[in-house]
Amino acid sequence: MKTAVRQTRPHCTCIEVRNYGYDEAAEKLRCKRRFLQDRISRLPHQRMGESVVFCDCELRIIQRLFTVIPDEIWEGLLNERPADIPQTPATPSLHAIKPAGARRPRAAAVS
Repeated sequence: MKTAVRQTRPHCTCIEVRNYGYDEAAEKLRCKRRFLQDRISRLPHQRMGESVVFCDCELRIIQRLFTVIPDEIWEGLLNERPADIPQTPATPSLHAIKPAGARRPRAAAVS
């Protein structure tokens, strides 16, 4: 039975599900109740009869849905290299490569 419930709610990672009504969910998200009510058909939620409730996992998904990241920040995040990965040196251009100096033969050892 537990696996059947888990399959119908794959997004839920709550160990203990705590359901919040509109007022509590709006308070946790720091938004207006009306914001949730107006968009309920597009938001993850549970319907218990006529009541609508949200668990913590659903509130996290709603928060991600409405997160705004400016393009400049996205570019910085995409171009950022993790600290533990060493940067590979740039490959020099063909014009930058110069031949090594001439090698002189070693002088014969005098005994």
